[in-house]
Amino acid sequence: MKFKEVEFSEVPIFDQFRSRLRALRPTYIPVKVGREFDVDLYRVYVQCSKTTRLPIDIPKNLLRDIEQNPHGNECNYTKELISNLDALIEAAIPGRVQL
Repeated sequence: MKFKEVEFSEVPIFDQFRSRLRALRPTYIPVKVGREFDVDLYRVYVQCSKTTRLPIDIPKNLLRDIEQNPHGNECNYTKELISNLDALIEAAIPGRVQL
């Protein structure tokens, strides 16, 4: 895949992604983001330590679903969308076991 670097502001709900990342991994900081236009995928590079950057791939359709979701935070659908985003973040962390 060929990713083109884009601005954080071009990523739907990037602030919400950053908040979820901070909640799950307070020391991780997004440093760069790219977009693969052929498959509508964003890759966020997160600084984990002084020497390690971690790529997290997020489908554009998930971000759009969260962005366009008209339901409140207590709705099961909203919780499912956020859970899916959290799962993508956790799955990208080396050494994590997915249950």
